[in-house]
Amino acid sequence: MDDTNPFKSLDLDQSAFTERTFCSWYDTGWRSVLLRRYDDHLVAEDVYLPPTDDQHLVLVTAGESTIESFGEGGRRKARYVPGQIGLTPPGVPTRLRWRSEASPRTLHLHLPDRLLTRAARELWGTEDSPLSRPDALALSDPVVAQVMLALDTAAATGMDDLYADSAAHFLAVHLLTRHCGMPVPRLPRREDTRVRRAIEIMRDGLHHPLTLTDIASQVWLSTFHFVRVFKAATGETPHRYLTRLRIQEACRHLERGTGSISEIAQLCGFSSPSHLSAAFAREVGTSPSAYRRDVQERDQRVDTHDQ
Repeated sequence: MDDTNPFKSLDLDQSAFTERTFCSWYDTGWRSVLLRRYDDHLVAEDVYLPPTDDQHLVLVTAGESTIESFGEGGRRKARYVPGQIGLTPPGVPTRLRWRSEASPRTLHLHLPDRLLTRAARELWGTEDSPLSRPDALALSDPVVAQVMLALDTAAATGMDDLYADSAAHFLAVHLLTRHCGMPVPRLPRREDTRVRRAIEIMRDGLHHPLTLTDIASQVWLSTFHFVRVFKAATGETPHRYLTRLRIQEACRHLERGTGSISEIAQLCGFSSPSHLSAAFAREVGTSPSAYRRDVQERDQRVDTHDQ
């Protein structure tokens, strides 16, 4: 995996006005997006954030604040409550101040601008939207809020970078179509042949660390087009479908009673036994060890009954 850091804000010292409690780059190893949690100070009088090359999203998760921004667009003021979202476009410096009645907590997500550029090109055949990139001091968007919270949960439970990559692609399209004034593109036609080929690639490569880009390129589709076509044909995202295939394969290994949990995780494309266990619990409702034990006990009861 390429560890080159595309996020200029990663090592920015923000200790004067906030305390970072989580960073996906260091804590989870994600490279598609940068996700961080902060416990912000109650009062911040002059916060300067230099311009970066990414789209910055901030979700308020706790506390209430009155926040002001100062920039080229003049002074803006808003009330920050849980669920409110701030959007800062690439290349735009930010100067802020805030006052809070209760300890504010925020979730910060950075999307590389090259992701939005590709999305615009794939959706409309252009790299530039009329209103540039999403820019708002405070707005409500339940879709963005839920995706950011889902990413936070995924990071906490050890989901791999494919999950983050899939969510980032979805968010890029959503932000461009909902917050940049661009027309909603027409839905693509169903391309069942390419979807079937993608499913074959998934089945044949369960033991490999497949990425969204890898699969899309093998069926001669752009990543964005592939996600839209696959979801239209199957009703699931590629990540969700691939995870389900891997869990089904893990179940077969567990039912055979061969191999350790670590070996099964490797055979089914999970980065670690804990990653397998977390995904297995979400899908099946129990742990791999408990599933194997239940199967063995069931088979013993059947054997006893047949004797």
